[in-house]
Amino acid sequence: MAGEGDRLNALLKRHNLSDARLGNPYATVDLADYLAFFEDAAATFSDPVLGARLGMNLRPGDFWPIGLVLMQAGSISSALAHFCRYAPAFQTGSTFPLRSSAEGLICSYDVHSAPFDQDLFRQDNEFTLACICSQIRTAFNKKWRPLEVRFRHRSHGQDRLLERLFDAPVLFGQTHNSLVMDPREAEQQHRKEDRELISILNQHLGTLVAASNIELSVTEQVLALIHVKLGISSVAIPDLAKEMRMTARSLQRRLEEEGTSVREILQEHRQRMAENYLSRGDMTMDEISVALGYAEPLIFARAFKLWTGSSPLRRHGNKGLVRPTSSAEE
Repeated sequence: MAGEGDRLNALLKRHNLSDARLGNPYATVDLADYLAFFEDAAATFSDPVLGARLGMNLRPGDFWPIGLVLMQAGSISSALAHFCRYAPAFQTGSTFPLRSSAEGLICSYDVHSAPFDQDLFRQDNEFTLACICSQIRTAFNKKWRPLEVRFRHRSHGQDRLLERLFDAPVLFGQTHNSLVMDPREAEQQHRKEDRELISILNQHLGTLVAASNIELSVTEQVLALIHVKLGISSVAIPDLAKEMRMTARSLQRRLEEEGTSVREILQEHRQRMAENYLSRGDMTMDEISVALGYAEPLIFARAFKLWTGSSPLRRHGNKGLVRPTSSAEE
């Protein structure tokens, strides 16, 4: 953007970004300000896929010291494990889960501490997945391509262009922003890892992670885990406690001190997400139930009625919803 002159200067001024802040890799920017800047930049420069273009042009050196770890990793899966573990140190309030499924190896990205209007995240969502894609291509194989790319936001008419950039099918309105990969490609060994160097870098990155999470309450940490795991794996107290490296009793006690519980956090999160999914009108009852971690649509429908006093079908006018047919009890 450096050649844009007055338009660039006006953009930076509108968002209170100075040269000093831009030149400091450890300077912090409020997440809401960052998202607003990204969307404004795309509009200012009339580039609806600005985020994806920028992401595809970033190289491991731009992610120091994470980039150094990626270049030392022996396989794509190993590199992603490091990336997903440490990326939240540089963008708090975000999660980068990595999991295996019948569909393949799935690397996801979500912001859990911001509004649910995914159109506000469009450039950031595309930028982040493009970043991950470009790092893999630079570190391992310039012709690498994911099996599928999924975005939570709606399509903005640039589907074919995004598919060319990612060299893969692109889906919109999904429950998570994700890259789906061939697990065999991900496990292939490309080089012998320099474990000593990786160990040194891990120590440094571990310090950054600890520093970035020091101000997070236990409630915020539990909410972050629920956001990542719900609909995918267990969010029972023992499993959450294990992730947080404490006993189940300690987790319950800490939450009690903060005036809440896992049950309350889970219920509030489910209700917010249910309202968001229903307002979109592009998901069936089955899909919403799975995303919220319910065994059957009827169980979700009953829970929703307890929260709001009305059924999800009546509340949102049957927008693309499939009526629940099961009679199972919760």
